Amino acid sequence: MSTALQRLVVATLVASLPLLVPGWSSGVAQAQYGGGSGGGSGQSADKKSDEKRKTKRTGSMSEKVYKRLAQAQEFADPPEETPDVQPDYLRALSELDAIKTMPKLSPYERAQMNNFYGFIYYSMERYDDAIRAYQQVLQEPEIPEGLRTSTIYTVAQLKFILEDYQGAIDMMNQWVAESENPGPEPFIFMATGYYQLERYRDIIQPVERAMSIARERGTSVKEQWWLLLRVAYWELDDIPKVKDILEILVVQWPKKEYWTQLSAMYGELDQERRQLSAYEAAYDQGLLQRNTELVQLSQLFLQAEVPYKAGRVLEKGMEAGQVKKDAKNWRLLSQAWTLAQEDNKAVPALKEAARLSDDGELDVRLAQSLLNLSRYKECIEAARAGIRKGDLKRADTANMVLGMCLFETDNLGGAMNAFRRAARDSRSKKNANSWLNFIQNEQKRLKQLQQQLDSMRQAGGGVSNTY
Repeated sequence: MSTALQRLVVATLVASLPLLVPGWSSGVAQAQYGGGSGGGSGQSADKKSDEKRKTKRTGSMSEKVYKRLAQAQEFADPPEETPDVQPDYLRALSELDAIKTMPKLSPYERAQMNNFYGFIYYSMERYDDAIRAYQQVLQEPEIPEGLRTSTIYTVAQLKFILEDYQGAIDMMNQWVAESENPGPEPFIFMATGYYQLERYRDIIQPVERAMSIARERGTSVKEQWWLLLRVAYWELDDIPKVKDILEILVVQWPKKEYWTQLSAMYGELDQERRQLSAYEAAYDQGLLQRNTELVQLSQLFLQAEVPYKAGRVLEKGMEAGQVKKDAKNWRLLSQAWTLAQEDNKAVPALKEAARLSDDGELDVRLAQSLLNLSRYKECIEAARAGIRKGDLKRADTANMVLGMCLFETDNLGGAMNAFRRAARDSRSKKNANSWLNFIQNEQKRLKQLQQQLDSMRQAGGGVSNTY
């Protein structure tokens, strides 16, 4: 799996996680402010729905602090009815600075102030300052439980943005410990952090936990989660696990990359038939259209000894302009048709391949196909062209083919010369000598026959010279 693909997987996962930045809203502040100056404690707006959970007592907010926070809110987040007004973060910070100087701020007021500092710093992309502000929130006693947990979650995400992956994981672990019935996303967050730290084995457990939670809730397991798990097993060189995951992916999300990767995994596991089947499945769905993909499929067919299908894939690809008409592909196509014993189809491919080739190998193959088709004159031309080009693996074979084609055109002298050259190689010596003996015997037979005819003409004077 390529590094670029791995980065894409992680980027997709991070983008899918919800970003919780606990900003301050006037509605929450009004609920916390009892309506009087110095008033009593109000009821928390972040009260949990689960009555069994013990919540912390909510603090109070004075009217003076509330108004300053409301003013800061207006500067940082202008009302929707004034779309032309841009956020003024510096003035919002000025309002918060004014609150900071007030005497006898309650823990709850300091928490709301620092919470809003964090929101503004985040909006200004001053992430270090935002983290420090949110950590001040967490240091305050008896803040609303909802504010505390959302702040922990946000600090975790901000640490991730700043590439403090271990810090992000630690904060998210804290969030999970303090949360009831957490969803799957925090575990995917932690798994992604482990990926960034190259702690691939640690990725597996949180991803599987996330999947388990999703199934328990009756929600779908996301494609990106499987991809993260696949990365982990790939980096751990656990090919069987990668294969298992890809078998799930091709069923639920039948994309080309999953089919081709599954085929590659079958190849790694020496499951050649399945390797071909997976790649052929992608082809049948119209997912393979590039030159390299179609050539690879044809090579897999050849390895599986299915040369006719290999030829059809290349032929259709060339007709559609998907397969390059270069020497390499013409050679492969000719090989497929030759092995399929489709000599009529092999000849055009061999001619093109031989024309583009600098060595004589393909010319000799062409000569062989032409010999099989009894096209002897063309065979002679191709064999001589191959010998002339040279750089042959088996020059003896080229001369054997040439000799047979010359024999079939009654050029016995030329044929014998070709067989004599072939006999110099021990691999063809026996066969070449058999041909030489055959031709010599044929020549003797023809010579004797000619002598008989001459004698008959001399004796009878009327014997035809036609035989």
